[in-house]
Formats: sequence, C-alpha cells, structure tokens
Amino acid sequence: MKPKKITYMTVTVLCILLLLAFGGLSLRADSKSEGKNVNQTEKLTVEYSKYPGLDLITDISEKEKYKIAIHYPQFTSKTLNAEIEGYISAIKKRFLTSVDENQEFIKDYAATLNLTMEIFQTTQDTYSIVFSEESYVAGANGMQKAKVYVVDLKDETFIPQTQIIKDTKENREQLYTLLREMFRQTDYESFLFEEYLKEWAMHNQFSNLYLTDKAVVFKYDKYEVTAGAAGMPEISIPLEKMQSMLTDEWKDKLKVNPPKEEGKVPSKDEPTKEVGKTVDHKPAGGKRVAITFDDGPHPKNTLKILDLLDQYDAKASFFMLGNRVDFYPEIARKVAEKGHEIGNHTWNHKDLSRINLEEGILEVEKTNAIIQKTTGKAATVFRPPYGAVNEKVQTATNSPAVLWTIDTLDWKSHNPDEILGIVKANVRDGSIILMHDIHDTSVEAVALILNYLKSEGYDFVSVSDLQ
Repeated sequence: MKPKKITYMTVTVLCILLLLAFGGLSLRADSKSEGKNVNQTEKLTVEYSKYPGLDLITDISEKEKYKIAIHYPQFTSKTLNAEIEGYISAIKKRFLTSVDENQEFIKDYAATLNLTMEIFQTTQDTYSIVFSEESYVAGANGMQKAKVYVVDLKDETFIPQTQIIKDTKENREQLYTLLREMFRQTDYESFLFEEYLKEWAMHNQFSNLYLTDKAVVFKYDKYEVTAGAAGMPEISIPLEKMQSMLTDEWKDKLKVNPPKEEGKVPSKDEPTKEVGKTVDHKPAGGKRVAITFDDGPHPKNTLKILDLLDQYDAKASFFMLGNRVDFYPEIARKVAEKGHEIGNHTWNHKDLSRINLEEGILEVEKTNAIIQKTTGKAATVFRPPYGAVNEKVQTATNSPAVLWTIDTLDWKSHNPDEILGIVKANVRDGSIILMHDIHDTSVEAVALILNYLKSEGYDFVSVSDLQ
C-alpha cells in the first residue's frame, strides 16, 4: 500500500509542477502578445460641454487591421445613456464583425469607422443629436448611415418624430411633394430616385428628422433615396413651410410664424470643384510656408499644436467648423489670443456644391457669426469642405477661398512619418500645407514637420501673409 501512496503523492506533485509550467508559458505568451500590441491604442475620454447636462465622449481605437473614432454624448440621465450606449455598441459590433469576415481583403489601408455627432438646441431642454456613421472595410464602396435622436433633457426621454409631425396620409403626401421640390433645388436632383423618396415618405416613421431653430431637416442614408454619389443628403425645409404639418404642441414650442408669400426660387449655377487645386504664391523675402488646420477646434489636440507652434515662433491658419466653435468656444478664443489666423470651414462640413444657395450661404454666415462672437475677431479666410464651392456662395462669403498645395493625407494614414514624407517630397517656397487638428497622430506629425522645415530655413506664416 505504501508504494501506492507514494504514487499518488508523486502524481499530485507532478500535476502542480505542470500547472505552474503552463502558467509560466501563459504569462510569457501574454507578454509576447502585449509586445506585439505596443503600437496599438485604445482611448476613451470625456470632455466637458457648454450644454448643461450633456458632455462629449470620444472613443478612439487604433489596431493593425482597423481604426475607430467615435464621438457621442453623455447625459446625466442613466436612461438616456443606456439607449445611446446600446446604439454605439451595435455599430461597433457590426463593424468588427465585418472586419473579421474580410481580413484577407484588408491590405494597404486599415478598415475605418468614424462616427461624428452634431448637436442642435431646439428649445431650452430639447436637443437634436445627429449622428453620421461612415465606415470602410473592403470593396469599392464604404457605408454611410445617419441616426437622429430628439431628446428632452428635463423629462429624460427621447421624443419620437411622429409626435412632431401629424402622422396622416394627407401630411405624408404633402411632405413627399415638398421634399421632391426641395431636392430639385439642390445638386442632389440628378441623383434622386423619386420612387424611393415616395416610398420613404409614405411609410417611414420620420426617424431621420431633426430640428434646428429655423428648419426641419431630413438626413438620409447613402443609397436610401439617392444614388451613392450623393452620399448622405440633407434636405432642410424652413419651419414656415412645415407649419401645417407640425403638431400644435411643436408649433407652439418652435414659435412658428405664419407662412410667408412664396418668392421666386433662385436659379442654380453649375458648381465648380477645385479639389486640391495648386495655387502659386510668391512670398517676399526668405522661404515661407503656411501650415493650415481643418475641422477643429479640438479640446486637447488644438492646444498641443498651439504649444508646438509657440516653440518654433510659428503662426498658422485654423479653418474652424462652426459647430466645433460652438462646442469648444474657449479653444477658439485661445487660438485667436495666440495671434493665429482663423478661417471659416462652414458649420457642418457640407459639400457646398451639393446644397442649395440659401443653405450654403447659411453654412458660411452662421460660422462667420459664431467666430466673431466667440473670438471677437472676424474670420479672414474661407476654405470650402473638400475644396468644392458653388460660385454664388463664394461670392456671398466676402472672404477669399483658400485651398492647399500639399495634402498630407493625415486623416487617412494616421502615420506621422508618412505625413512628414509627403511634406518633404512636395514643399517649396510658398507652400500651403493641409492638416487636421483633430487627430492625435497629426499632433505628432506637426512636431516632425516644424523641426524639419525649420532646419531647411523656412519661416511659418498664415495663408494671408503669403499673399
């Protein structure tokens, strides 16, 4: 019997040793795995907001096969947060599943998921939260989808859009006619599928409807009612034209005035697109270059860039989005206080060549107004999103349109060394460099670019100083 006991004891000891050995292997494997992920990042930040009871969450994840950038609101209400978080979770799950299914096709560039958000305050307690989801995994076309929430912060509820518009057959028919008319006044007209629009108007629950202080806006998914080339079209209808369709409650909340007499619809002119147009600048004196930043301000990255510019006694031009100035007014003020040039990049980054004249002018004028109000200074230059502008809108801005001579593609590569390489290969006296102050990797690239250009004898000026 003794040998038997010794055998049991021996087996027990061996089992323990094996467990420890496997544990050690597992730890080493984890260490190796961590080593492989050194350059991969995940970051979740919460930024304050000027809107009471509403802050901004930024969720960044950069892996070898994909990059995710998501922005969404955080409320004080757990009920509201639960709905938004469920929506965000579903988007991420769908994207990551697609990445997993298409790994063999993801080669030159990582898959991308970008979810941006706009906030429109309609009444003291009511906001429209408008999401734009853009993702690309593999194949020829990416996906573009919209999601709208109308939220009452006081009651901690989401408001169904069918409570805003009286849901009757007559109203649906009237809405279809009105939407078709408005589409025909935009450059979306040639992409419109009228039968799709009618189907939507007669059966949808208006879930893509959001409110501003002057209009009811409908934001469509890519391919929903138009050809893919139209992207995500938005059709804005003045409140006065929607008066008969609004419920009494919302007519009162929005303080809708009686409809005005219809005037003549302005004629459209052909849009002129000048994407990435090269402009010759002949600076006086030594070599000079203008570094420009689009799509900000950003609550952290813009400040980091300002510090870097200070280190090199450099001036730059910041082409700001009106809705970002609205969200981060103190950052815009800081840029102005540092003596940098502030330019207008429209309110919502819409392609001005694809919207009607009135909406395009509003995009520009609204941004000019908030820049002046926030910084105490007027925007001195204007850059149309995508380099595309309708000539009449350009005429109405009273500011010169400034494009670029070097596109660093920082939004695409997210690689500081690649961004620097593009600058090195293309820079010359009088160059205008296009960057974006909303990406962490762009901040890293700015440091490299400033150091390189300084060593090459360049001075850093605003675009206006190049003229």
